[in-house]
Amino acid sequence: MTLRFLDNDAIRPFVRCISFLPNLHTLQIGSVEYGPSPSLLKKALGWTSLPQIKTLIIPEAAHPLIEHCRNVEDLVWVIEDVWSRPNRFLQSLVSNLGSKLKRLTIPLVSTDNPSRK
Repeated sequence: MTLRFLDNDAIRPFVRCISFLPNLHTLQIGSVEYGPSPSLLKKALGWTSLPQIKTLIIPEAAHPLIEHCRNVEDLVWVIEDVWSRPNRFLQSLVSNLGSKLKRLTIPLVSTDNPSRK
């Protein structure tokens, strides 16, 4: 499943939807360039647990998902800004996944790439 957040109104229905998909094992969040802040995503997730997610492909701004997807084994952290400060992302990673994580991939994606628009 791939979803690009266009506005903050999409967050809650999105979270509700994926919580009812027990066979969903891979979750990919595209660019959040025009999307919600991490604090809005965290608020929308609330007490949601997504134990079925094994592969998570997210930009840094979607780091609150890590806390709710505690069984992730394969994490792709897409860095869109070479100057980003990954503190919250890394804290979430270490605090929530621990020894379950088997693979971490960190590609650097240029937001100036015309093929992404």
